[in-house]
Amino acid sequence: MPSPKRSHEPAESVGDRIRRLRRAKGLTQADLAQKVGISRRAAVYYEAEGGSPSADLLARYAQALGVSTDVLAGLKAPPRAVPTEQPESLRLWRRLKRIEALPVHDRKAILKMIDAMTERVGRRKAG
Repeated sequence: MPSPKRSHEPAESVGDRIRRLRRAKGLTQADLAQKVGISRRAAVYYEAEGGSPSADLLARYAQALGVSTDVLAGLKAPPRAVPTEQPESLRLWRRLKRIEALPVHDRKAILKMIDAMTERVGRRKAG
């Protein structure tokens, strides 16, 4: 009787899941630390060292990442809606998030410039 196949890959840790979900949301470690209410150094520790966050901290991470604590604990798979973004898309997403924090008149000026440039490129492709 053949023996069952064993995976040689280690199981994903809580820190691995936090890192994967954080990146999928386009957040930096500092962004997530701020949302969770901890220092960046603590956030780095939980991602890299795989420390075991308390139940309260796990709940705050889950809320900041938009998933359940069961997902972070590895008891459930994350929802399919969590995208796996490419690095370039993540950089663009972070920049767009910074634009959201600008005053309204500055945001409008940037959006007008983006619209003008994309319309110009669209005309070139059509013409």
